[in-house]
Formats: sequence, structure tokens, C-alpha cells
Amino acid sequence: MQLLIYITPLLSLFPLINALPGPTSCTTITPDIARVSEAQPVTSYLPGFRISQKDGGTNKEDMFVEFNVTSGSWGCTLSYSFPAGTPLTTSGAAPVEISAVNGPLSRSPRGIDVSWAYCPAPVALVGSTTFQADPNQATTRFINSFSCSNKMTYRLSIASWYKQATSVEFAQGPGVGLRMSYNC
Repeated sequence: MQLLIYITPLLSLFPLINALPGPTSCTTITPDIARVSEAQPVTSYLPGFRISQKDGGTNKEDMFVEFNVTSGSWGCTLSYSFPAGTPLTTSGAAPVEISAVNGPLSRSPRGIDVSWAYCPAPVALVGSTTFQADPNQATTRFINSFSCSNKMTYRLSIASWYKQATSVEFAQGPGVGLRMSYNC
């Protein structure tokens, strides 16, 4: 009888335990990208992912990345990830600054339609990184976390304080390069 007095309240907790939320899994997306070149100020649709500059911080090539985040999402985290052995071409130190821009970016049937002369200006510096890959193991680096919005748009440029010739280039795509994770 005494045992039943103790077990009955414990058994009533089972529905509550089953109602607790389970572990969540993150959603991870890759961005749409667009490269712009100071040397080609009105040219759009430049191919590839390349951030660079010449000596003196001139003749820059910047990247725009835009993430389409599901409405109602929370906890957006910007990072990059390279599987082991991912080719990454760099010259010099290549310190990269990431700035939020007022988006969304202009679009046409061909894709993102921005050029050096016709693109949104950076609003705020939100992070910095140096892209690195390892031939023997996967590399993932956290850049920053934000509250989510439907369109999250950034401009990546060689750091404004760095004046030497430098570049970084890689094949951005699913599972490789920049990514946004949310709802973790």
C-alpha cells in the first residue's frame, strides 16, 4: 500500500515527460552569390567566388552573399565550412570583413544583378575572418550570430586596414564555403 502511494504520483508524470520538446535539428542553407569588380564597375554576373585587391587596396573584387531564410526562423548563425581537402587558393594574408547591407539584391532572369557601381552600400561591419582549409580534416569557423530575417545579405571584402595585394578563392556550393544555420 505504501509503495502504491509513492508510485501513483510518479506515474502521473509520464504524460508530461512525453510532452517535452525533443532535440531540434538545425536547418543549414548556402547563399546565392555575386562577385563585383572595381576594374569592371558596371559589369554584372561575374563568375566564381573571389575576394581580392592589388597593392594599396586598389582594384578590389568583393563578394555579395544572400541567404533566403524561412519566415519565423530564429537564431541565425553565419559560418563557413570546408570538407577535408577542399581546394582553397590564397595569396597573402587575405583578412576578410563581412558587412551587412540593405538588401535584397537586385535580380534578373540571369541571377543577382549587381555591379561595383550599382550595389547596396555596407550598413554595418558584422564580422571578420580569414578563410582556411585543411587537407586532412574538415574545417568549420563561426563568424557571428544574428536575429533572423527573410533575406540576409552581406558584402565580403578584404579588410579596409589591409593595403597589400591579397586574395582568397574557392568553389562556393552545398556543403562548401559560407552557410547560415538556424532553428538550432
